[in-house]
Amino acid sequence: MQRLYWILILFIPVLPITTIYALLVPPVLLEQGQAHRIFYIHVPVAWVALYAPLIASVSGILYLVTRRQVFDRWNVVNARISVLFSLGVVISGPIWAYTAWGTFWNFSDPRLMSFFILLLCLGGYFLVRLFTDDVERRGIYSAVWAVIAAAASVFTWLAIRVLETDLHPGPVLKDMDERIASAFWWNVLAYHLLFWVLLVLGLQHERSREVEERELIE
Repeated sequence: MQRLYWILILFIPVLPITTIYALLVPPVLLEQGQAHRIFYIHVPVAWVALYAPLIASVSGILYLVTRRQVFDRWNVVNARISVLFSLGVVISGPIWAYTAWGTFWNFSDPRLMSFFILLLCLGGYFLVRLFTDDVERRGIYSAVWAVIAAAASVFTWLAIRVLETDLHPGPVLKDMDERIASAFWWNVLAYHLLFWVLLVLGLQHERSREVEERELIE
């Protein structure tokens, strides 16, 4: 645990440094102005929000097969992280959208609505978990909902990569200016480190909660 604290201390400056770098170094895109810098946060956060449900669903399936509590632990922690990062997407996205579209939200955009559906699925996951007292049934229901959320995540990814829209820009990763690419990939690294830190802390918290829950039952 002491080693984890040192890792956290070393991680603390990473996000501020990469954010300041993204705000100051890359050139401004003339058609979007300074608002395009949200891109350096919005896209890395969206990536984590999309693959965390996949990890949760794999953990849920393993729980259904083995009934081992460790897999339920991984399930719920990854679902929580996905909620956090999905909220980051639906908060940062509209701020960026307002400068490009003149409105914070457009219900006709499949990418926005698919992410909203993902967030609703995750909300259903935690409602079911909240109102299920039996530990084994809670794990089973959570596993099923994790698979549903993973399906929503895949649908969102397909909406981003396949469905054409006049609102969202197309893929730009291959055509980025060198300074833009540098800022982007450093922020991708920073938010993946954040994901890892939250995962380790979440697993530690769940392990402690499970011990307390067993003590109460006994």
